[in-house]
Amino acid sequence: MTAPAIAPGELGVEVVADAAGRTRATSLRQRYPQRVTMPLHCDPRYPGAATLCVQSPSGGAFSDDELHTVVRCHPGSHLRLTTQAATQVFAGDGVGARHRADFVVHAGAVLEYFPGTVIPHADSAYTQTIDIDVEPGGVYLGWEAVAAGRVAHGERFGYRSYDSAFVARVDGRAVARDRQVIRPGSDDLCLLDGDYLATFVAVAPGRDAEAVLARVRHVLDTADGCDGGAGELPATAGVFARLVAGRAPDLHRARQRLFDAARAELLEVGEQ
Repeated sequence: MTAPAIAPGELGVEVVADAAGRTRATSLRQRYPQRVTMPLHCDPRYPGAATLCVQSPSGGAFSDDELHTVVRCHPGSHLRLTTQAATQVFAGDGVGARHRADFVVHAGAVLEYFPGTVIPHADSAYTQTIDIDVEPGGVYLGWEAVAAGRVAHGERFGYRSYDSAFVARVDGRAVARDRQVIRPGSDDLCLLDGDYLATFVAVAPGRDAEAVLARVRHVLDTADGCDGGAGELPATAGVFARLVAGRAPDLHRARQRLFDAARAELLEVGEQ
């Protein structure tokens, strides 16, 4: 049977755990401008985890780009999906850059998704939707962040729009939805108390959401240069947090600490 043609901007990844417990890619579909590195096993704390880095030869997202990322993690696998750098969003005559992500995490699998910060240029538009489906016993740790723009170029909140939404599902049933829409030109009031807005979500059905929440709140309470809050997802499916920061280094440190806190509660160090 002939596989369907790979669409422009498509990235499809399917991973399993091999006999030694190391995560391997069994299927990889990719087409410009989305490309990935070979899987890297580079964290001795989690030797079974594989890191894939999405690289964009174009240097960013253009106004007519339509990207689609599909990831499926089978039982026992542990995938970390990230990007080589921040996502620069360019202005243009198109409707705006669009990215759709569909993630499936089976029982016993782990998916961590932490792309670089989205930096919208003046007059640009960016729309993103993320659909996460996690089976009981699976773990998803996700992150997204958007900057106020190219602040050093005088483009603070000079972009047209930023629209980001996600749906969290457990066994196919939606348990949580979130959407944030920022249209700087529609309001002259101060939009955010900081140049960076970020969201962290941990979806881990069947696990102790209260314990994860306690760790996440401790990070937010002690994170220098950041302000934020967190709460449980409906159906005790996990934890949701949102934070603002004034400086990129502070945001980066907060992300690292949030992921470390969630891993400490949900994953076993040294797992294969």
